[in-house]
Amino acid sequence: MSIRCLFGTACAWLAATPVPAAPLSTCETRSGSTPVVIVELYTSQGCSSCPPADRWLGGLRQRFGASVLPLSMHVAYWDYIGWKDPFARREFGARQRELTRANASPSVHTPGVFVQGRELPDWSVTVRFEARLAEVARQPAAA
Repeated sequence: MSIRCLFGTACAWLAATPVPAAPLSTCETRSGSTPVVIVELYTSQGCSSCPPADRWLGGLRQRFGASVLPLSMHVAYWDYIGWKDPFARREFGARQRELTRANASPSVHTPGVFVQGRELPDWSVTVRFEARLAEVARQPAAA
């Protein structure tokens, strides 16, 4: 018997089986008044400048709590030089290229940081990074 047939048999059985009436319940959730700030780091194990950026990203939750969602995106475009990054995904490099185009940036590079979809070339300058966080936090949450 094929999986499709088994699935169809299970669906037919479930449809024919009476379900006792249960009280209706609702599920409700609300976001906070400010958005969670998404910070994307494009990195690679083949990049000599990336370890400090990785450490920086790793400390964001400790510094800013749940108001920041740090994401590490390992790209594969450095794999050709001989150091294959086992965490790299082509999809991450494609996303970085899309964001780079959307930001009219001149190049794709690592480490590369985007805050809420906007490139932040001077991400390592604390005042600049915190100013961008504050800018995003002033916007109302979309969810």
